Amino acid sequence: MAYSQFRYAVRLSLEGRPCIIVGGGRVALRKAVSLLDAGAAVTVIAPRLDDGFRTLGVAAPHLRFLERPYRAGDLKGAFLVIAATDRRDINHAVVEEALRLSCLVNAADDPSAGNFSVPGTYAAGAVRFSVSTGGNPRFTHLILGDLAKQYGPDFGAFSTYLDTMRDRVKELLPDPDSRRRFWRGILTDDLVEEIRQGRLEQIKERIANEIDHCRAQS
Repeated sequence: MAYSQFRYAVRLSLEGRPCIIVGGGRVALRKAVSLLDAGAAVTVIAPRLDDGFRTLGVAAPHLRFLERPYRAGDLKGAFLVIAATDRRDINHAVVEEALRLSCLVNAADDPSAGNFSVPGTYAAGAVRFSVSTGGNPRFTHLILGDLAKQYGPDFGAFSTYLDTMRDRVKELLPDPDSRRRFWRGILTDDLVEEIRQGRLEQIKERIANEIDHCRAQS
């Protein structure tokens, strides 16, 4: 299974985008959950659906089902397509149609057949890591587990805090060079280890004090 063609990493905005999953098993269910979490409008096409889809559908107004086999023409208007059936011939047909329509398409059983792959991900709030190991799920799982140990919830909380403080600093320091100097003085090489050691509140206090100092000088 070749993954060498996937060399350009991107993050997509799928809010409200029409996405189609062909297949109704556990793999399709996992794909549906991740797409819905990203805000996509998801259609699942399959003659039989995993029971998990019923539960998911109750809480997901942007999820709809076509409980029948895939048909040529089903992908018209789709932005992103995932082929996740247990039949290679159907997945191949889905990929072929999606490519003709210039859709983004991923085949769960053969990612190299499509034009994008889905890496393993770990998120600590707004801090997200993506891991691709060339198609070895177990190795990917091990790396993601290690990232989870190293970068806990405090990293996500600090990222959210920084977003708020960044707006305040922008008001105080309209000049981009001045802002860069400010953040270089705050976000030092020691910062990651300080967060890891549980010093988040002390770091936040330090940043707030520096902002107050800038305000007093302006």
